[in-house]
Amino acid sequence: MKRFLFLLIGLILLIYGCDQDAEINNENLGCSGENCKLVYDGSQYHTYDIKIKSLTGKIDSTDNEFQYRLPGNDLYVTSGNSIENNFKIMKNENERLHTVYEHKNNKEAIFPIAVIDDNYIFAVMEYTSEEQTFKGFFQLNEKDELEQIKTESNEKTEKIFGVGISSNNNIFLLLHDEDRQDLYKTNLSLSKFELVAKDVSQNLSTFSGDVCYLKTHKIFCGNKVLKELEEGSVFAWVLDEYILEVNDMGSYEVRDVNDQKLLHSGTEFIGFDISPSEVIIYSDSKMLVLGD
Repeated sequence: MKRFLFLLIGLILLIYGCDQDAEINNENLGCSGENCKLVYDGSQYHTYDIKIKSLTGKIDSTDNEFQYRLPGNDLYVTSGNSIENNFKIMKNENERLHTVYEHKNNKEAIFPIAVIDDNYIFAVMEYTSEEQTFKGFFQLNEKDELEQIKTESNEKTEKIFGVGISSNNNIFLLLHDEDRQDLYKTNLSLSKFELVAKDVSQNLSTFSGDVCYLKTHKIFCGNKVLKELEEGSVFAWVLDEYILEVNDMGSYEVRDVNDQKLLHSGTEFIGFDISPSEVIIYSDSKMLVLGD
């Protein structure tokens, strides 16, 4: 359980070693055998055996190497090192991550931020010893090169730190403000910002075009409270027609988004995937498939 608690606060270095299902190379990482799925635990991708319902290895055993994805939109993910950066963009195909772009500036990090008109939008952040600076929005061109998107600069863009999500071509960004994070709705040009909520967590999801977030131990979508979080819950997402809550010991509950009726529960939570047809929740010894 200690492994899971560290995962939740984003400070873990998981101790799972790679096996034959997890190849380690710079170009193509992931599954190489049958009964294998790529599973994202919140900070890293792992190989997962769907027959024995268990993790079998990390895709990359490099110290301080993490991956970043958008929930429900992980055709492209980014991977980088928390110490050395060395970020790259990888395409998720056939349960493998293939490098399509390697960033040359090791002072910068790349984070997936939105999908607009089927185009993946990335935020580039520059890190120095004293500060972090938002460098702009970028997208991959036909040659798999990063092209910067024209955006405005203002007092709000100075507070962007690379965490966001999108729905119905709207972009929702977290902006830092002293000791808190405020959630804003914006556009691709960053020409206008509309405050959604102050002092929210980085745990974002979407439902029916609204952004969903955690605040004061409640889960909201837009300005509507969906429910009070269960005692001990530290993470919660709205996934299609379901609310998934996870506590600090790795136990999880799945509820109906409309009436909050408890549908499923389990322990040893690892991660989830969402597609147009189903939601899959992975845990040690159990793989729960919801939907059609």
